[in-house]
Amino acid sequence: MNLKMRLERLGDARAWARLHFADGTMLAGRVLRIGHDYIELESYGDADQPSKRDYSKHLVPLNLVKYITIDSTSFAEAERQRLNYLSQIDSSQESLPELEK
Repeated sequence: MNLKMRLERLGDARAWARLHFADGTMLAGRVLRIGHDYIELESYGDADQPSKRDYSKHLVPLNLVKYITIDSTSFAEAERQRLNYLSQIDSSQESLPELEK
C-alpha cells in the first residue's frame, strides 16, 4: 500500500498521524483531508513546547513526507489537548450574553 492510500484511509477515519520529513523534523496531528498533492492536518501544538500550544491547520505537500507514524503514545495526549481546546471554545461562547431580539 502506498503512502497516499494509507493517508486517505487515515483521513476517512480522522485519525492521528505523525508526518516525518527528510530533514528530521516531524509534525503530529489529525489527518483532515488528502488532496491530489497535499495533506491537510490539524494540530494542537508541539509536545516539546507545552507553553506555546495552539490550534493550527497545516497544508503539507505530499512530496515532502518521508514516512508516517500511525500508532504513538503521544496521540492520546494530543487528543486530550484537542478536546480541551474545544471545551474552552464552548465555554467562552456560553459566557457571551445573548443578543436581544
